[in-house]
Amino acid sequence: MSEKPSARQRRRAGLFKKRRRRQIITIAVAAFGALALAALTLWLLQKPRDRQAPAIDVAQAPAPLETAPPAPQTQAPTAQPAPTPTPQPTPTPQPTATVVPGSRPDVISFYHPKDKNYSPRIRMGETYTGPWKKGKDIGSFEAIASDRDVLDGEFFGDIFGAAWTAFPDAGSCKIGYTLRYTLDDGSEIRYTMLSPKHIQHTEYIECWLYDDYHREPHKFYSHLKPGSMKKETLITSIKLTAGKQISHVTDIWLTAFICTSLEDFDAERNYTGDTSCTIHILKK
Repeated sequence: MSEKPSARQRRRAGLFKKRRRRQIITIAVAAFGALALAALTLWLLQKPRDRQAPAIDVAQAPAPLETAPPAPQTQAPTAQPAPTPTPQPTPTPQPTATVVPGSRPDVISFYHPKDKNYSPRIRMGETYTGPWKKGKDIGSFEAIASDRDVLDGEFFGDIFGAAWTAFPDAGSCKIGYTLRYTLDDGSEIRYTMLSPKHIQHTEYIECWLYDDYHREPHKFYSHLKPGSMKKETLITSIKLTAGKQISHVTDIWLTAFICTSLEDFDAERNYTGDTSCTIHILKK
């Protein structure tokens, strides 16, 4: 059977328990404080930062990356005073060449000899009737810068020259022709002639061009050829001859005109000027 503790032993045991309890409480308080501090630190770390980033310590900033050296800057040129301009004489405007009314031929008509070749010229009407037989001449048509019914004289060069040179600026003009005819299939052929090289479709109608002005009286001369065209050449007449296929032609129109430049024609070489005459050629 155990011995009961004495009063002194009981007192010492009570003091030991109290000391033990205080140690436990102290340890608990310390542990709680540590937990509280850890929680506070965690809360502070998770708190959102301000939008403005903190200043970077220059000593702790990373070194910049190496880059190529910048291109050398070109020094702006120093402004230099402009030299005083030397007065230049004002050019005198040159007058634009104008055409004096009536200085160029403004009329043209078809003519034919009254009797023989050396005789006055008679102005032709709006129609002419001639033979349309293969290989035969349909007719000859002289173009003179006049609208008079009769032009006196004998030699064509004199008759034509008197009318042509009555216009001071006639030397800047040329005479051309447009032949237009229809075929029995309803189609139409039309072309303009300023030179023998412009003649087309001779199987229907042959065209012969002449300069009756620049020739000597009573001397033989022939029709114009591409190689015989000169600066002063004037196509003063045209002769039409029936071609091999003349039987397919139903109507013929011949036009004479006076021109000064390419501005008198459209893109398809049709005459658009103001001085022309047209004759309707009928079949005999």
